[in-house]
Amino acid sequence: MNAWRLSTILALTLLPAAGFGQTYNLSETPEVGESYRVVIETGLTGSMKATLDGRENVLKINARNDHNILERVLVVEKGAIRKSARFYEKAVCTADIADEKIRRELRDERRTLVAHRIDDQLQCYSPAGPLSRSELEVASEHFDTQHLTGILPQKDVAIEDTWKIGSASVQALCLFDALVSHELNGTLKEVKNGKAVIAIEGKAAGIELGASVKLEIKATAQYDLLTHRLLEIEWRQKDVREQGPASPSTELESTTIVKRSLLSEEPKELSRSALAGVPEEEPAELLRLISFRDQHNRFTFLHSRDWHVVGQTDHHLVLRLLERGDFIAQATMTSWRKEDAGKHATPEEFKKLIGASPNWEMEEIVEAGDVPTEEGRWIYRVTAKGDLDGAKVVQNFLLLAGPKGDQIIVTFTMKPANSAKIGTRDLALVNSIEFPTKK
Repeated sequence: MNAWRLSTILALTLLPAAGFGQTYNLSETPEVGESYRVVIETGLTGSMKATLDGRENVLKINARNDHNILERVLVVEKGAIRKSARFYEKAVCTADIADEKIRRELRDERRTLVAHRIDDQLQCYSPAGPLSRSELEVASEHFDTQHLTGILPQKDVAIEDTWKIGSASVQALCLFDALVSHELNGTLKEVKNGKAVIAIEGKAAGIELGASVKLEIKATAQYDLLTHRLLEIEWRQKDVREQGPASPSTELESTTIVKRSLLSEEPKELSRSALAGVPEEEPAELLRLISFRDQHNRFTFLHSRDWHVVGQTDHHLVLRLLERGDFIAQATMTSWRKEDAGKHATPEEFKKLIGASPNWEMEEIVEAGDVPTEEGRWIYRVTAKGDLDGAKVVQNFLLLAGPKGDQIIVTFTMKPANSAKIGTRDLALVNSIEFPTKK
């Protein structure tokens, strides 16, 4: 072999060029005190099935979400952000569903929020007080910023190397209450101009609000090899959701673009003084409650997050109680006639009204009597067994009267096996109802 050929072969074996086994470190671990700006834009189209006037209808959906967030890391565990403070400079969700236009956004006094993952569930809350359900959805149902770096392999990889995304990150990024299975993998596709291009592709199945969800995901991310930061991701997904106890069946396609940058200085909106009201440990129960205001301003109340509004008319409000996706009970609120101040219906009149409820055959009154409440208010409860639309159920009927004669009936309906599971949650819901001081 000629000497020049030998030297050429030796030189080629030593060249650190792409395609000859060169590896790149794709890792990033968030640190406490770091602050980021995250811009999230989501477009969504699809359809949902809804029952209107006794008929199943397919309604077209066209939605867009825009979020501009300042985020400061408060707690890191096992390489993932466990708790962070956020200031939403912009948080707007709009949707066209059939002929109805919907717009949701945060009140100015609720723009500072805390995102705290407790066990495997994300809890978003405001130190200033309870959120409404729509505010909670605006803040907690956008792309998960805390597990964004979970798509990285956290090690050296070569071009076309593939790795499996961790289950905790998949559950968070897919917004599942529980993960059933997944085949979501990342692959280093190319390196160009100091940026690594990562492809994420696969399927995932999980549970959300008690309904089965199946996703197909194709995403592309950019990673800066110099700063070791994940910069941007475009996340496309198709999802098919079965009907659940608190949600309709849907078929959707969405594209989310996330742009992320590390801030050199702590934003004033997330300074120590601005976050003085953030609890060090888990939030107080009050901060986890959801506030609800009747559309006609007849009443307001606070409820735990496991209650979900599933129906609303001029006369009725329907909620369902879910416990980690399992349907426990349904609550129906009905405003009743107004009496003079300090007066209310009699127990006998209330029992007669209960007995005449549509599609209800009462078999036995298990318990009846007054329930302790605040001075000036009156609550009477009747627990009964019977047959409702051909099914055996237990119902708790509660009549609440306010000091000015306002009255509301709340009916809790459940299978006999679930009657013990509701515990005191029916009383907590009714006791939180407040009537307006002025009409």
